[in-house]
This record gives sequence, C-alpha cells and structure tokens, in this order.
Amino acid sequence: MSDIRAVRLIFLMQPLVLGAWFPRIPQVQETIGLGEGALAIALIGMPLGLLAALSFGSKIAEALGTRGLLTLGLGAYLLTMPLPAFATSWFALFLSLVFAGVAMAIAQLSLNVTATEVEARSDRLIMNGCHGYWSVGVLIGAALGSVMAEFQVPPGYSLLLIAVVCIFPMLSIARLISDYAVPATGASEKNGKWPSKALISISLFGFGVATTEGAMADWLAVFMTNIHVVSPGMAGASYTIFALFIAIGRFSGDKLKARLEVSVLARYLAGIAIVGLTIALFSPVIWATYLGVAMLGLGISIGFPLAVSAAGVLPGKSSAGNVAILTQISLCGFLLGPPVIGFVAEATDIRMGLAALYPALILTFALARSLSR
Repeated sequence: MSDIRAVRLIFLMQPLVLGAWFPRIPQVQETIGLGEGALAIALIGMPLGLLAALSFGSKIAEALGTRGLLTLGLGAYLLTMPLPAFATSWFALFLSLVFAGVAMAIAQLSLNVTATEVEARSDRLIMNGCHGYWSVGVLIGAALGSVMAEFQVPPGYSLLLIAVVCIFPMLSIARLISDYAVPATGASEKNGKWPSKALISISLFGFGVATTEGAMADWLAVFMTNIHVVSPGMAGASYTIFALFIAIGRFSGDKLKARLEVSVLARYLAGIAIVGLTIALFSPVIWATYLGVAMLGLGISIGFPLAVSAAGVLPGKSSAGNVAILTQISLCGFLLGPPVIGFVAEATDIRMGLAALYPALILTFALARSLSR
C-alpha cells in the first residue's frame, strides 16, 4: 500500500468515533441532567485539553517521528474518546473531555504532520483530499452514532464498540506508512518559543474556518427546527448538505490550488461562505436556506488544509511545531465555537447565535493573504 493511500485511509477512519459522539451529546446531557449552560461549560473541557497539548505536541513529534507519533496519537485517542459518553456527573464529563482533548490534539497533529511530509516527498497535492476523507469519516461516524441511538445502544458502549473495531486496522495501516523524521525546531528561530506573526495569522485564519464548521455541526439542525419548524428529517438534511459540500470542496481543493494563487482562492471561498451564511440565516424559504448552507459548506471546505500546507513550510520552527500550533488553535475553534453559539442563543435566539459566526468568517477573509507568505 502506498503512503498516499494509507494516509487517506487513516484520515477516513480517525474521525469515526468523534462523529459518533456528536449525535449522542443530547442523551449524555439528559442522563446527567445538565442544562444548556452547564453542558456548554462542560464542553469547554476538550478545548482546554487541546491547549494543554500545545505545550508538548511538537516535541513528541520531533522525538518519535511520524510513525511513532501516529501510533501514540491514534492509540491514545481511541482509548480516551469513548470516556465522555460514560460520564455520570458534570465534573466527570468535563474531566473526560479534557483527557480526550489532549489525545485528539496529538492524533490530529500526527495526521497533519504525516500528510505534510508525504505530500512534500511526492509529486502530488494531497492535503485537501485527505481532509475530504476526514469529512466523510465524520459523516459516517455520525450516521453510525444515530443508528445505534435508534437501536438504543447506550452512548458509551456505542463509542467503545467503534473504537475497538477501528483500533487494530488503524494502527496496522499507520505502521505501513514510511517513518519520516520530523526536523527539530531551528536554532535560528528569532522569537524563541513564541510563534511568528506569519504563523499566528495562518492559525487565526484556520480558527475562523474551524469555528464555523464546529458551530454548524452542533446547531444547524436546531436552527432549522426552531426557525423553519421542519421535521427532524428535514432538519438533519440541512447538515447532510453542509457536510456534503465540505467534502466536495475538499476533494476538488488540490486541483483548485494547482490552478489559482492560494490567497486569492482562500479569499474567494471566504466571500462565498459569508454570502452563504447570510442567505441561510435570513431566507424565508427552506430551499434558499439549503442553498445558503451549501454555499457556506463549500466556502469553508478547504480553509484548514490550505492553512496546514502554508504553516508546514514556514521557516524557523519545525513543520511539526508550526502544524501543532495551527492544529490546536483551529481545533479550539471547532470545539469552542458551539458552546459560544449556545450562550448567545440562550441570551437571544438561535438566529442571533449563528450570526455570531460573522466575525469568524470576516477574520478568515481578512487573513487569507497570510497563506501566501
């Protein structure tokens, strides 16, 4: 099996457990007896874990190389990701999400660093396509979680089952990928341990994209139900459309990147996302809302993989160090966005809650130029 094919399979399989977690959150909330505010605070545990991993993730990558990093990251992720679904109290949920956040940060870092190294040694652009497979994996995981919920499989056991089924093939495939040494941070790094301005700009670009993706995953169906008063099936279809156009964009991203200057491509797509959000939020008819959702998904589809490629080639720190900072900051947006939207929606309404995404998308539009530096 070639490195490219193996990396794609890992990107497809890694988010299955995460995707299966999303539809089980309401059941865990009900089991523990948490209100929306308490749940939002508990969900912050995972971003805190991601931030904690920021301090040592790149050092682990430099010490282990890509193969060891994949083995450690994926193994720890599969062991810890089911834990939140077994929580019986607010503190247990929060603490388990912290541990899962640390493990997921290392797993995501391992995927992005490995894809960066494989892409650098091949004559093909693969980063956008890899993230397309990741999007498909989230969709499959969410479908599995929904089916198990329908058959009344408890949340913890459903996530544990998926993790057990995935762990052997995922680790086996990871061991087939060439082991690339990750260069240590260069001694010439002027800012010491602090990230450069270029890396901060790229990371904030990724943060805006990831915040939007995470918020729509958790709140789009709620928006459709509350604003358009549609059936559960119609509400669920809105996220399916959103995720589908993310996948379409990512599978097309490598070809687009080969034809267009990166910052121009990123700015056009960010503009499409802003227009799509506006149509989705303020359209009075369902079909137009679906159109806006599709535009929003397409607009943010390749933002993060473009950011990974840009960060991986920045001078100074190692590629692992740069990608680690980008990954953790972006994942914080992905996981922190939903609780923030929840707080705003609780104080106002769900339309105003999702309108809070405008600053994130405007930030992405403004920082698109940083991808070409």
